[in-house]
Amino acid sequence: MPFHFIHRATSCALVFLIGAFGSGTAAAQSRVSLALPAPSLLFAPAYIALERGYFREQGIEPKIIYVAGPGVVPALLGRSADFALVSGGIQIAAAVRNQKLVALANLQDRVTTDIVVRKAVAERFEAARPGDTAARMRALKGLTIGIDAVNGLPHSFLRYLAHKTGMNPETDFTITALQPQAMVAAMKRGTIDAMVFSPPFTLAAEAEGGANWISGPDVDLPELRSFPYNVVLVRPDYCRTEAALCRGFVAALRKAIALMRSEPEAGLAALAKTFEAMEPAILRRSYALFAHHARADVSLTEEMYRNVVAFDRIAGLIPQDAVVPPIGELYSPGIAP
Repeated sequence: MPFHFIHRATSCALVFLIGAFGSGTAAAQSRVSLALPAPSLLFAPAYIALERGYFREQGIEPKIIYVAGPGVVPALLGRSADFALVSGGIQIAAAVRNQKLVALANLQDRVTTDIVVRKAVAERFEAARPGDTAARMRALKGLTIGIDAVNGLPHSFLRYLAHKTGMNPETDFTITALQPQAMVAAMKRGTIDAMVFSPPFTLAAEAEGGANWISGPDVDLPELRSFPYNVVLVRPDYCRTEAALCRGFVAALRKAIALMRSEPEAGLAALAKTFEAMEPAILRRSYALFAHHARADVSLTEEMYRNVVAFDRIAGLIPQDAVVPPIGELYSPGIAP
Protein backbone atom coordinates (compact mmCIF):
# COMPACT_ATOMS: atom_id res chain seq x y z
CA MET A 1 0.00 0.00 0.00
CA PRO A 2 1.07 3.57 -0.61
CA PHE A 3 2.11 4.90 2.73
CA HIS A 4 5.63 5.19 4.12
CA PHE A 5 6.42 4.37 7.71
CA ILE A 6 9.34 4.62 10.09
CA HIS A 7 8.80 1.69 12.43
CA ARG A 8 10.22 1.68 15.94
CA ALA A 9 9.70 -1.80 17.29
CA THR A 10 10.30 -0.90 20.90
CA SER A 11 7.54 1.66 21.07
CA CYS A 12 5.24 0.67 18.18
CA ALA A 13 5.39 4.34 17.21
CA LEU A 14 5.22 5.40 13.61
CA VAL A 15 6.61 8.85 13.05
CA PHE A 16 6.03 10.85 9.92
CA LEU A 17 6.57 14.60 9.60
CA ILE A 18 3.97 16.10 7.32
CA GLY A 19 3.99 19.53 5.78
CA ALA A 20 6.66 21.82 4.42
CA PHE A 21 6.36 25.32 5.73
CA GLY A 22 7.64 28.20 3.63
CA SER A 23 10.54 30.31 4.81
CA GLY A 24 8.29 33.35 4.62
CA THR A 25 5.95 32.24 7.42
CA ALA A 26 5.81 34.37 10.52
CA ALA A 27 8.27 33.52 13.27
CA ALA A 28 5.53 33.26 15.89
CA GLN A 29 4.43 29.74 14.93
CA SER A 30 3.78 27.44 17.89
CA ARG A 31 5.14 23.96 17.24
CA VAL A 32 2.91 21.12 18.44
CA SER A 33 2.73 17.37 17.91
CA LEU A 34 -0.46 15.61 16.79
CA ALA A 35 -0.75 11.85 17.44
CA LEU A 36 -2.84 9.76 15.04
CA PRO A 37 -3.48 5.99 15.26
CA ALA A 38 -2.86 5.38 11.53
CA PRO A 39 -2.65 7.18 8.18
CA SER A 40 -6.35 7.23 7.32
CA LEU A 41 -8.79 9.50 5.56
CA LEU A 42 -10.71 9.57 8.82
CA PHE A 43 -8.16 12.23 9.70
CA ALA A 44 -8.71 14.20 6.48
CA PRO A 45 -9.54 17.40 8.41
CA ALA A 46 -6.02 17.42 9.88
CA TYR A 47 -4.32 16.74 6.55
CA ILE A 48 -6.42 19.39 4.80
CA ALA A 49 -5.77 21.95 7.54
CA LEU A 50 -2.04 21.35 7.07
CA GLU A 51 -2.07 21.52 3.29
CA ARG A 52 -4.36 24.56 3.05
CA GLY A 53 -2.46 26.48 5.72
CA TYR A 54 -5.34 26.65 8.21
CA PHE A 55 -3.06 25.77 11.10
CA ARG A 56 -0.55 28.41 9.99
CA GLU A 57 -3.34 30.99 10.00
CA GLN A 58 -3.78 30.19 13.70
CA GLY A 59 -0.04 30.45 14.39
CA ILE A 60 0.37 26.67 14.72
CA GLU A 61 2.96 24.40 13.12
CA PRO A 62 1.93 20.76 13.73
CA LYS A 63 4.04 17.65 13.40
CA ILE A 64 2.09 14.42 12.95
CA ILE A 65 3.24 11.26 14.67
CA TYR A 66 1.61 7.87 14.15
CA VAL A 67 1.13 5.67 17.21
CA ALA A 68 -0.82 2.45 16.68
CA GLY A 69 -4.29 2.27 18.19
CA PRO A 70 -4.63 3.19 21.87
CA GLY A 71 -0.94 4.16 21.93
CA VAL A 72 -2.03 7.77 21.45
CA VAL A 73 -3.00 7.81 25.14
CA PRO A 74 0.51 7.27 26.55
CA ALA A 75 1.86 9.54 23.81
CA LEU A 76 -0.26 12.38 25.19
CA LEU A 77 0.31 11.57 28.84
CA GLY A 78 4.04 11.17 28.24
CA ARG A 79 4.14 14.56 26.49
CA SER A 80 5.47 13.23 23.20
CA ALA A 81 2.23 14.58 21.69
CA ASP A 82 0.17 17.66 22.49
CA PHE A 83 -3.01 16.72 20.61
CA ALA A 84 -4.48 13.44 19.39
CA LEU A 85 -7.36 12.35 17.18
CA VAL A 86 -8.90 9.02 18.16
CA SER A 87 -12.19 7.33 18.94
CA GLY A 88 -14.00 8.55 22.02
CA GLY A 89 -14.24 4.93 23.16
CA ILE A 90 -10.50 4.84 23.69
CA GLN A 91 -10.73 8.04 25.73
CA ILE A 92 -13.38 6.51 28.03
CA ALA A 93 -11.42 3.29 28.52
CA ALA A 94 -8.31 5.29 29.41
CA ALA A 95 -10.24 7.44 31.89
CA VAL A 96 -11.44 4.35 33.73
CA ARG A 97 -7.76 3.36 34.10
CA ASN A 98 -7.03 6.77 35.65
CA GLN A 99 -5.47 8.00 32.40
CA LYS A 100 -7.79 10.95 31.98
CA LEU A 101 -7.73 13.03 28.81
CA VAL A 102 -10.08 15.83 27.74
CA ALA A 103 -11.98 15.98 24.44
CA LEU A 104 -12.23 19.43 22.84
CA ALA A 105 -14.27 18.55 19.75
CA ASN A 106 -15.77 15.68 17.77
CA LEU A 107 -15.04 15.65 14.04
CA GLN A 108 -17.33 12.75 13.08
CA ASP A 109 -20.44 11.28 14.69
CA ARG A 110 -20.96 8.04 12.75
CA VAL A 111 -18.88 4.86 12.89
CA THR A 112 -17.20 4.25 9.54
CA THR A 113 -15.42 1.02 10.43
CA ASP A 114 -16.15 -1.88 8.07
CA ILE A 115 -15.69 -5.64 8.14
CA VAL A 116 -14.41 -7.04 4.84
CA VAL A 117 -14.12 -10.77 4.14
CA ARG A 118 -12.41 -12.70 1.39
CA LYS A 119 -14.83 -13.31 -1.46
CA ALA A 120 -14.34 -17.07 -1.17
CA VAL A 121 -15.46 -16.86 2.45
CA ALA A 122 -18.43 -14.64 1.59
CA GLU A 123 -19.63 -17.15 -0.99
CA ARG A 124 -19.88 -19.81 1.73
CA PHE A 125 -22.36 -17.67 3.66
CA GLU A 126 -24.74 -16.47 0.95
CA ALA A 127 -27.71 -17.00 3.28
CA ALA A 128 -26.52 -14.12 5.49
CA ARG A 129 -28.34 -11.31 3.73
CA PRO A 130 -26.91 -7.78 3.44
CA GLY A 131 -28.18 -5.67 6.31
CA ASP A 132 -28.70 -8.66 8.62
CA THR A 133 -25.91 -7.74 11.01
CA ALA A 134 -26.61 -10.59 13.45
CA ALA A 135 -26.50 -13.28 10.76
CA ARG A 136 -23.41 -11.80 9.19
CA MET A 137 -21.62 -11.63 12.53
CA ARG A 138 -22.46 -15.26 13.32
CA ALA A 139 -21.02 -16.26 9.95
CA LEU A 140 -17.63 -15.00 11.12
CA LYS A 141 -17.37 -17.65 13.83
CA GLY A 142 -14.13 -19.59 13.56
CA LEU A 143 -12.47 -17.15 11.16
CA THR A 144 -9.10 -15.45 11.48
CA ILE A 145 -9.67 -11.70 11.54
CA GLY A 146 -7.14 -8.90 11.15
CA ILE A 147 -7.22 -5.75 13.28
CA ASP A 148 -4.68 -2.97 13.66
CA ALA A 149 -4.23 -3.07 17.45
CA VAL A 150 -5.71 -4.95 20.39
CA ASN A 151 -8.43 -2.79 22.00
CA GLY A 152 -8.13 -0.18 19.27
CA LEU A 153 -11.26 1.10 17.54
CA PRO A 154 -11.59 -1.68 14.91
CA HIS A 155 -11.12 -4.37 17.57
CA SER A 156 -13.62 -2.58 19.81
CA PHE A 157 -16.17 -2.45 16.98
CA LEU A 158 -15.78 -6.19 16.39
CA ARG A 159 -16.13 -6.94 20.10
CA TYR A 160 -19.18 -4.69 20.38
CA LEU A 161 -20.97 -6.38 17.47
CA ALA A 162 -20.06 -9.82 18.81
CA HIS A 163 -21.59 -9.11 22.20
CA LYS A 164 -24.68 -7.50 20.63
CA THR A 165 -25.29 -10.66 18.58
CA GLY A 166 -24.70 -13.18 21.37
CA MET A 167 -21.16 -14.19 20.43
CA ASN A 168 -18.00 -14.47 22.51
CA PRO A 169 -15.25 -12.32 20.98
CA GLU A 170 -12.61 -14.06 23.10
CA THR A 171 -13.29 -17.54 21.69
CA ASP A 172 -15.35 -17.22 18.50
CA PHE A 173 -12.61 -15.59 16.39
CA THR A 174 -8.86 -15.77 16.03
CA ILE A 175 -7.51 -12.22 16.14
CA THR A 176 -4.25 -11.11 14.57
CA ALA A 177 -2.86 -7.57 14.82
CA LEU A 178 -1.38 -6.17 11.60
CA GLN A 179 -0.67 -2.79 10.10
CA PRO A 180 -3.47 -1.79 7.70
CA GLN A 181 -1.41 -2.36 4.54
CA ALA A 182 -0.39 -5.78 5.84
CA MET A 183 -4.04 -6.67 6.44
CA VAL A 184 -4.85 -6.02 2.79
CA ALA A 185 -1.90 -8.17 1.68
CA ALA A 186 -2.84 -10.95 4.13
CA MET A 187 -6.41 -10.94 2.80
CA LYS A 188 -5.11 -11.32 -0.74
CA ARG A 189 -2.83 -14.21 0.28
CA GLY A 190 -5.60 -15.89 2.27
CA THR A 191 -3.66 -15.91 5.54
CA ILE A 192 -6.53 -14.05 7.20
CA ASP A 193 -10.21 -14.48 6.37
CA ALA A 194 -11.44 -11.00 7.21
CA MET A 195 -10.27 -7.59 8.33
CA VAL A 196 -11.80 -4.81 10.41
CA PHE A 197 -10.75 -1.28 9.56
CA SER A 198 -11.91 1.83 7.72
CA PRO A 199 -11.44 3.21 4.21
CA PRO A 200 -9.24 3.53 2.26
CA PHE A 201 -7.83 0.18 3.41
CA THR A 202 -11.15 -1.66 3.35
CA LEU A 203 -11.81 -0.34 -0.16
CA ALA A 204 -8.33 -1.49 -1.19
CA ALA A 205 -9.14 -4.94 0.19
CA GLU A 206 -12.35 -4.99 -1.85
CA ALA A 207 -10.38 -4.04 -4.96
CA GLU A 208 -8.14 -7.05 -4.29
CA GLY A 209 -11.08 -9.45 -4.18
CA GLY A 210 -12.66 -8.82 -0.79
CA ALA A 211 -16.36 -8.37 -0.06
CA ASN A 212 -17.78 -5.66 2.19
CA TRP A 213 -19.50 -7.82 4.80
CA ILE A 214 -20.64 -5.28 7.40
CA SER A 215 -20.60 -1.54 6.73
CA GLY A 216 -20.29 0.56 9.89
CA PRO A 217 -22.49 3.48 8.74
CA ASP A 218 -25.29 1.01 7.93
CA VAL A 219 -25.33 -0.69 11.35
CA ASP A 220 -28.45 0.61 13.08
CA LEU A 221 -27.84 0.00 16.78
CA PRO A 222 -28.69 2.54 19.51
CA GLU A 223 -25.16 3.16 20.76
CA LEU A 224 -23.90 4.03 17.27
CA ARG A 225 -26.50 6.59 16.19
CA SER A 226 -24.65 9.57 17.64
CA PHE A 227 -21.10 8.64 18.49
CA PRO A 228 -17.85 10.50 19.29
CA TYR A 229 -15.95 8.66 16.58
CA ASN A 230 -13.08 11.09 16.03
CA VAL A 231 -12.39 13.34 19.00
CA VAL A 232 -9.63 15.89 19.58
CA LEU A 233 -7.87 15.00 22.84
CA VAL A 234 -5.45 16.89 25.09
CA ARG A 235 -4.03 16.44 28.57
CA PRO A 236 -6.38 17.84 31.27
CA ASP A 237 -4.12 20.79 32.06
CA TYR A 238 -3.03 21.64 28.52
CA CYS A 239 -5.67 24.19 27.54
CA ARG A 240 -5.43 25.98 30.89
CA THR A 241 -2.06 27.32 29.85
CA GLU A 242 -2.55 27.12 26.06
CA ALA A 243 -6.16 28.23 25.64
CA ALA A 244 -5.56 30.30 22.50
CA LEU A 245 -3.59 27.48 20.92
CA CYS A 246 -6.39 24.99 21.69
CA ARG A 247 -9.00 27.30 20.19
CA GLY A 248 -6.87 27.83 17.11
CA PHE A 249 -6.25 24.12 16.66
CA VAL A 250 -9.98 23.32 16.73
CA ALA A 251 -10.76 26.32 14.50
CA ALA A 252 -8.35 25.02 11.83
CA LEU A 253 -9.99 21.58 11.87
CA ARG A 254 -13.45 23.10 11.73
CA LYS A 255 -12.45 25.21 8.73
CA ALA A 256 -11.15 22.07 7.00
CA ILE A 257 -14.48 20.31 7.57
CA ALA A 258 -16.32 23.33 6.17
CA LEU A 259 -14.21 23.03 3.02
CA MET A 260 -14.91 19.29 2.78
CA ARG A 261 -18.64 19.93 2.87
CA SER A 262 -18.93 23.12 0.81
CA GLU A 263 -16.14 22.58 -1.74
CA PRO A 264 -15.54 18.82 -1.85
CA GLU A 265 -13.26 18.96 -4.89
CA ALA A 266 -11.01 21.51 -3.19
CA GLY A 267 -10.83 19.31 -0.10
CA LEU A 268 -9.99 16.28 -2.21
CA ALA A 269 -7.27 18.20 -4.05
CA ALA A 270 -5.72 19.16 -0.70
CA LEU A 271 -5.28 15.46 0.10
CA ALA A 272 -3.52 14.63 -3.16
CA LYS A 273 -0.01 15.17 -1.78
CA THR A 274 -0.52 13.16 1.41
CA PHE A 275 -2.13 10.26 -0.47
CA GLU A 276 -0.33 10.68 -3.79
CA ALA A 277 0.34 6.97 -4.27
CA MET A 278 -3.25 5.92 -3.59
CA GLU A 279 -5.45 4.70 -6.40
CA PRO A 280 -7.45 7.84 -7.34
CA ALA A 281 -10.81 6.04 -7.40
CA ILE A 282 -10.25 4.64 -3.90
CA LEU A 283 -9.14 8.05 -2.63
CA ARG A 284 -12.27 9.70 -4.06
CA ARG A 285 -14.67 7.08 -2.64
CA SER A 286 -13.04 7.19 0.78
CA TYR A 287 -13.03 10.97 0.88
CA ALA A 288 -16.72 11.15 -0.09
CA LEU A 289 -17.63 8.86 2.82
CA PHE A 290 -15.74 10.85 5.43
CA ALA A 291 -16.87 14.21 4.04
CA HIS A 292 -20.48 13.05 4.29
CA HIS A 293 -20.14 12.04 7.94
CA ALA A 294 -17.90 14.91 9.10
CA ARG A 295 -19.55 16.95 11.85
CA ALA A 296 -19.65 20.59 10.78
CA ASP A 297 -20.17 22.03 14.27
CA VAL A 298 -17.54 19.67 15.82
CA SER A 299 -19.77 19.51 18.89
CA LEU A 300 -19.72 17.06 21.79
CA THR A 301 -23.08 16.16 23.34
CA GLU A 302 -24.49 14.31 26.33
CA GLU A 303 -25.99 11.74 23.96
CA MET A 304 -22.54 11.00 22.54
CA TYR A 305 -21.16 10.59 26.05
CA ARG A 306 -23.95 8.17 27.04
CA ASN A 307 -23.56 6.17 23.84
CA VAL A 308 -19.80 5.81 24.02
CA VAL A 309 -19.89 4.72 27.68
CA ALA A 310 -22.53 2.11 26.80
CA PHE A 311 -20.45 1.02 23.78
CA ASP A 312 -17.36 0.51 25.93
CA ARG A 313 -19.28 -1.53 28.49
CA ILE A 314 -20.84 -3.76 25.81
CA ALA A 315 -17.53 -4.18 23.97
CA GLY A 316 -15.81 -5.15 27.21
CA LEU A 317 -13.37 -2.26 27.06
CA ILE A 318 -14.43 -1.29 30.57
CA PRO A 319 -16.08 -3.42 33.29
CA GLN A 320 -19.85 -3.32 33.55
CA ASP A 321 -19.56 -1.70 36.98
CA ALA A 322 -16.72 0.68 36.08
CA VAL A 323 -17.01 4.19 37.47
CA VAL A 324 -16.66 6.61 34.55
CA PRO A 325 -15.73 10.24 35.24
CA PRO A 326 -18.63 12.64 34.63
CA ILE A 327 -19.01 14.36 31.30
CA GLY A 328 -17.79 17.68 32.70
CA GLU A 329 -14.38 16.15 33.43
CA LEU A 330 -13.96 14.56 29.99
CA TYR A 331 -15.59 16.97 27.53
CA SER A 332 -14.60 20.61 27.16
CA PRO A 333 -16.70 21.74 24.19
CA GLY A 334 -16.43 25.39 25.21
CA ILE A 335 -12.99 25.51 23.61
CA ALA A 336 -14.51 25.13 20.13
CA PRO A 337 -14.97 28.44 18.30
